[in-house]
Amino acid sequence: MNCDRPAILACVLLAGAALTALATTASQTVTAQTQRALAALREKDFALAERIALSAAQAQPERAWRTWLIVATARERRRQFEAATDAYREFLAMCRCPSERTYVLERIRQCQRAANPPRPPLPISKRLGPAQRQRLARVQQRLWTESSQHFLVRAHNAELAKLVAEQAETSLERICQIILPGQVYPHSVDVYVWPTVEEYLKHAATAPEWAGGSFSIKRSDDGQVVRRIDLTQLDGQGRFDTNTLDRTLPHEMCHLVLAEYFGDAHCPLALNEGLAMMAEATVDNRRLLLAGAALAGSGRIPLPELLRMERCESDNAEVFYAESFSLAAYLHARLTADEFREMLEHIKTGLPLDEALQRALYVPPDERFLARLDKAWQTEAIRQSQFLRALEPTMTASR
Repeated sequence: MNCDRPAILACVLLAGAALTALATTASQTVTAQTQRALAALREKDFALAERIALSAAQAQPERAWRTWLIVATARERRRQFEAATDAYREFLAMCRCPSERTYVLERIRQCQRAANPPRPPLPISKRLGPAQRQRLARVQQRLWTESSQHFLVRAHNAELAKLVAEQAETSLERICQIILPGQVYPHSVDVYVWPTVEEYLKHAATAPEWAGGSFSIKRSDDGQVVRRIDLTQLDGQGRFDTNTLDRTLPHEMCHLVLAEYFGDAHCPLALNEGLAMMAEATVDNRRLLLAGAALAGSGRIPLPELLRMERCESDNAEVFYAESFSLAAYLHARLTADEFREMLEHIKTGLPLDEALQRALYVPPDERFLARLDKAWQTEAIRQSQFLRALEPTMTASR
């Protein structure tokens, strides 16, 4: 890469190496329009970048056909994935270079996955009727086993074992395609569902007493890595606990995937917990309400402190979890899948979140970035909390 050619370098960073030949094949007018479009991309004015590039592509299709990549990139950054795919296909219709076609075909696959993501698993509480809940609450003497592609489930209820295996596969697919985009998980996981909290704590010895589920990664005596999730079947009243599948299973599974992804590298606890809460089958609006209220008042945990915390004390646990969920959801909603994945990769190398985010966005280092991120996140969290509070009577009535 020749860094004294800024137009070509910008193309590589923002639209892929396929644009590198543009300066030598386009007229001066097209080149000027392309430079303006690339400048708009750098400034994140994606609507302007699209308008300029689209005008060039349509006005001089024989000379400016590579500007379809700028159009596609701008649309993809605006999360207009179907429109971005159309622009990439316009480029493909005129491209014969194998390396350029390979790049664009991969972008099309990414857009198609983003446009049709796996649906969140329908909450078990919305799917089960009274009769099935009663069946799932039965504790049978025999320990039943159900297997799937990634899971070997054992439970004292045959119907429950099958349901857990199905829900686990659905949750894992969502975690690897939405929460941690592009992550591959080729491993097998043992899942144990214990009838009561007492049995759970007896067999999941390292789990905290307040937890209804946990994960572990250990090496057996013969050197094999054993991945395991422990869950509970019944709540304190002896009824089938729907939270086990709605919340606890995907939450602990996300922790498991994150633990293997980061390995010995450090992941901020707030990000780790925030992503695990995002993996749950339902959004807990109480967390968003609490996060907004805390950030608007005196009980907030400032972002720098939130990112430094390695454990949460009992007096601020609720605020910590609420803010962690709010922050993770905020970042995930505002970054493309590639940007989010790049941010995680940079964190994995040891960078703090703000530096990792700046690199993922290709913005120059700025010592004020964390403060600006804190302000932007607070503003959105407070706005979201106010919006939910305005809808609270409707939300309550719909539960």
